[in-house]
Order: sequence, then C-alpha cells, then structure tokens
Amino acid sequence: MHSGNQLTLPLVSVIVRSMGRPELRLALESIARQDYPNVEIIVVDATGGNHPTLPVIVWQPGHSIRIVGGHCRLMRPHAANEGLQAVHGEWFCFLDDDDTYDPNFLSAMLSASREYPETLLVYGRTRMLDKNGDVEKLFGCPFNRSLMYYGPLFYWQAAIIRRKVIELGCHFDEALEVCEDRDFLYQIAEHSDFVFVPVIGFNYRSDLGTSGTGSGTNRDIPRLLRSENLLRAKWANASAYHTNRLVGMCMNAVRAFHDGDIALSRTLFNKTLEAYPDDPSALHGLARLALHDGQLDVAEKLARRAIEINPSAAEFCMTMALILEASHKYEEALSFVWRAAMNPAFQAGAYALAQRLPASVRATLPVQTSATNVHRINDKPQELSHSQEIEKFLLCRPIGGLNDTLCQIEKCWRYAEKFSRSLIIDTRKSGLLAEFSEFFSPRTSLTKVYFRLSEAQLCLLDTLPCFPHSVQGKIKTYFSISSKDSINYIDREISTILTFDFNKNYDERVLIHEQCGGGELSFDLLNRVSISEKIRPIILDKIQKLDHDYLAIHVRNTDYQTKFEDLFKDIYPKVSNKSLLVCSDDAEVISRAKSFFTLSKILISSYPPQTEKKPLHYSTTYNDDEQRKKATINSIIDLVALGRSTELYFANVTAGHPSGFSRLAMYLCGNKNVIDALLKLDASTPTSASLGQSLQYVSRYSSRWN
Repeated sequence: MHSGNQLTLPLVSVIVRSMGRPELRLALESIARQDYPNVEIIVVDATGGNHPTLPVIVWQPGHSIRIVGGHCRLMRPHAANEGLQAVHGEWFCFLDDDDTYDPNFLSAMLSASREYPETLLVYGRTRMLDKNGDVEKLFGCPFNRSLMYYGPLFYWQAAIIRRKVIELGCHFDEALEVCEDRDFLYQIAEHSDFVFVPVIGFNYRSDLGTSGTGSGTNRDIPRLLRSENLLRAKWANASAYHTNRLVGMCMNAVRAFHDGDIALSRTLFNKTLEAYPDDPSALHGLARLALHDGQLDVAEKLARRAIEINPSAAEFCMTMALILEASHKYEEALSFVWRAAMNPAFQAGAYALAQRLPASVRATLPVQTSATNVHRINDKPQELSHSQEIEKFLLCRPIGGLNDTLCQIEKCWRYAEKFSRSLIIDTRKSGLLAEFSEFFSPRTSLTKVYFRLSEAQLCLLDTLPCFPHSVQGKIKTYFSISSKDSINYIDREISTILTFDFNKNYDERVLIHEQCGGGELSFDLLNRVSISEKIRPIILDKIQKLDHDYLAIHVRNTDYQTKFEDLFKDIYPKVSNKSLLVCSDDAEVISRAKSFFTLSKILISSYPPQTEKKPLHYSTTYNDDEQRKKATINSIIDLVALGRSTELYFANVTAGHPSGFSRLAMYLCGNKNVIDALLKLDASTPTSASLGQSLQYVSRYSSRWN
C-alpha cells in the first residue's frame, strides 16, 4: 500500500496450475520474493484432490495464498479456466510450477503498464535455462499480428493481463491438449494490441514439465502437432487476413523501389514495420535499400535480424551474402551463399556470387551444374572415365528406414556441394531395398549426383585412393555390420567405422559413408528430388482414388511399438462421421482400425503384408526383389497420402519419440507444395492448400528484387 493520499496499488493475481511436483516450492518462493506489495497467489489443484500440503513459505505483508480446484483431475486448459474464475486482481498472470520470476518482475511490469492505460496485455522477455540453470538464450519479440499466428512471439508467463479480458469473454479452449495459452492470447489480441517492454524477469526451464511443448523428455511432438493443427484451423481467417495485408504492403514498397522512388519505398517499409513490428520481410526490404545506398553496417544489422526471425528464407541469406561481399567479409559471405543455394530458385545467383569471391575463399567452390548434370540411371559408364582424374567422389550408402535413408543422403549431398565432390548414391542396403533411381529422380544440384551405382563406377572407385583407408580396393567386397560399441556401422573384417569427418576436406579421391540415423534433414532432400517416372503413375492412381478431404492416422507397430489403442480412443470423437485414412506397417493395426472406427469411412492407400512384426525396411522380410520393391512403393504411396490429409494423427512409439516416417508425413501435411513438386504437378492443381506456410509468405514477391 502507498501511504497518505497515494492511490492503492492494483491487486495482481498470480495463477499457479499445480500437480504437486517438488519444483512448486521454487515457483512459490519466487513469488514470495516479489517486491510488489499487493499480490494474491492462486494455486490450482489439478490432481483431483491429491495435492500435497502447500510448502511453508514466509509471505510478505500484502501477499496472500489460497488453493482452488481439487474436485476432479484437471487438464491444462481446464485448470487455467479454474484459475481465471478465482481471480480478484485488476491484473493477473500465470506461472507454471516449474518456472520462476525475478524479484522485480511484477513491479517492473506494472510500472510499464501505466504508460499504456488502454492495453490489455503487457509482456517482456524470457531467460531460457538449460538443465544446469544456465541461460541458453533470451526470448521475446515485438508484437506482430501476422507472425503471431505462426509461432509464439513470447512466453505468456512473461506477461501480465488485465482482468477485463475475462469480462470480454476470453477463456481457455478446453478442446486443446496444449497450445491453450496461444489460443487465449489470440482471443485477447482481437480486442487490443499487446505492449512489449524490455523487461527480463521470467525464467523458463523447457526440459521440466509434462506438457510436451518443451525440450528433451518434455517434448511430445504428436501431442503438440495435434493441438497446433486445431489452433491453425481455428484462427485460419485471422492469420490469412494479416498475412495478405502484410504481403500487400511489402509488395507496394517493392514496386516503389523498382519505379525508382527509393524514398517512397523506404516510407512504405517503415509503415509496414509500424503495423507489424519486427516483420522479417519489411526488415529485409529495408536491408536491400540500405545496401542500395551503400549503408553496409545498417544493411547487415537489418538482414541479420530478418534471418534471425526467419532463418529458412533463402532470399534473406542471398541478400546477406551480397552485403558481406560488399563489406569484404568473404568467408562469411560464402557461408550464406550455401544457405541460399539450398533453394533452387537462388542457385544460379548464389553460384554467380560465389564465383566473384577471391580464389582463396572459393577453394571449396563446386563446379556449376544444372539439372542435366544430375546423373540418372541411364548414364553411360564412360562418364566416369580415367581421364577425369581431378574428379572426387563421395559414395553414400545409407542404412535404415525411409527417413534414415533420406537424411543420410541429404547429409552427404551437402558435404559434396561444400567440398566439390560428385555424389554417388547406393541405396541397395537401405530401407528402399533397391537403387535410388527406381523411386526418385533429380531436380537441380550445385554438384554432380548419380542416383545409382553402376558396375563400371564400382570398378573405377576401387582403383582410387579411398577413405576410410581400410576399404581401399575393397569397395566391391567389404561387408558392413552394426557395432553397438561405436553406435555406427563398421567394416566387419577390420572394425573401421565406415564414415569420415564431415567438417574436414579430404585429399582422397573417394570417401565412403555407410551409416544410419534420422532427424529432419530428409525434409530438405524432398525439396531436391521428384518421384521417378517409373512409379509416378502408380502413386497418382492410388491417391486420386482417395476422397478429396480426409483425416489420417499413422501407426508404427513392427520393430517400434505404439500404444495405438490409446490413440484410437483419443481421436475417436474427432474423426467420427469423417473419412479417415489409416496407414501402418502392421496389417493388424489396419484391421483393428476398421472394426474400431465404426462411425468413420475408413480409407486405405496400401495394405502391408503380414510380417509377424518384422519391419518393412528389412530385406529379410521378403522373398524376392519384386516384393521388396513393391513394399517401398507402398511406403511412398502412404507417405504422399498421409501428407495430403487435412489433419494427421500419430503417437510416439514406446521408445518415447515419433517414428521418422511419422515426421516425414507431418512435414508433407504442413507443406503440400512439396507434394506437388514431388509429383510434378502444376502449382494450380488443387491437391489441397498448404497448412504449413510458416513464414514463407515472403516468397510471393521475393523475385521482384532480382
């Protein structure tokens, strides 16, 4: 309280949803240390009445604590609504029971709020802490209504919110497992802009908790994606409005630039930033204008910020390379050239820029190639003649399922581009169970790529210096086995690991990489290739027989197991009376789905064979090469079919992570333009609109700068 004639400070309600975990004490102690004197703490018992006694904490005068809930076990949004109903303060905020506030958090935020009497929400920045409590990074960006719908601009626990939003009808959507906080913020944004202040007072441990939205063991991708899909669909109209408005504003600024009115272009980009602060497209536009005017320091600062917000935008990387070239920062310029060249639309420009760099920097520059330099199955053996003694090769022999195979190829492709090597892909030992060229064909590349390993190539490679040295002269005959000690594939005879250091440039003419390993590199490889003409008609025929709009579910259940019965029960009400595509590597799962989802129209894109839980990517699962090839084609059909769904469901395998195939399917589901490119469909073909444009709207006008 203020004394004398000073006004009473507004009451702040701090809501703590709790499952009674040990970390609750730390959260409550951080509230008790607040130097703001008028606070009520509302602990929501989400356990269903089994919450332990609240820890004994010495509270300051003006601080009070009470517990609500406990009548039943509460999910995240239900517990949040229980807390809202108990709020008495003029302002409120949420603190999870495994996070903490700095002592001056509330006082700093309330002080800032006085300058913005009409705003409903004020937020600051967050310290993201690792498991040791060290700061990994700071997070929090200025308010941007367009970017808001593509991902969080800030952690909502770093915000204080006026109680008025409750009276306006804002509440937590109880249909969402997670992401209920983002939905709540979207509702508030319908009534008011948010205010960003440079206050750092919230500490977030992403590895703790059970929401699945954090990191490490607190990362449940299927759960997160299910809620994100619901969230995206719910707010699609608002997102589209602001995205289209933003794109229109930026396009007007670009037109002014091309009309020669630099001043107007700069004014329009600045107006865009007023409406959409920190927008990467507008920042990039101003960076181009600063480059045009020779203001290299300003240009670099703006471009770096644009890339920080949207690191996947090739045009931003191309602009940064131009700025660094003009600033004589050649080595860093080359690194951005490689990033830009990942997008085929910028490969020619990236190569031309790289050619201008000093010879010492271009030591690793690959020979320029076009789509015709990416070698197909019908290449003649003499194209690898002994006369080409300066040519160096990387033989990629991936092992594992489809996602592992694609990841390892992309890893090698990047190395080949960086160090000027010809890439030879041999997938006969992989989960594809045949040559890569049987299923995929190339688009473009900055280096020479062979989609099959011919006998003539094998003979040549065996005559050249090789790394690892132990397989030199034995590329045709060495035998690889999996080593538990090194968690790698090794040469059975000498136990040499069959790979090399991907950060090193080797003198040897041939490098061998024969390993497994998944991740998300496969996403980039799908942007380099198309479906082979040999199987494209088969895939098109299968997917055209499916309904236009359908939901989908994928279950991995052979070598990796999934608790698919729980997933079935969870999604049953969501898929009832709708078309549902079911894909699995286990025939039993498809049979169970048909009998379980009685109110859904079940669609099947392919039927897996009865394998007695043997995985489909093992060669020993099949009797002959024809069966093996058919299994791979069916896997690709399932992948494309899952990607075309309007909503995709899957669960983590019992090992605690999603399968690589599920990751691939979800990527395609969110980027349907990749499916169009894979199948060589016209961009106007209505395969269904992309659900995952993310920040890529910049591409709508990016070419106008060139």
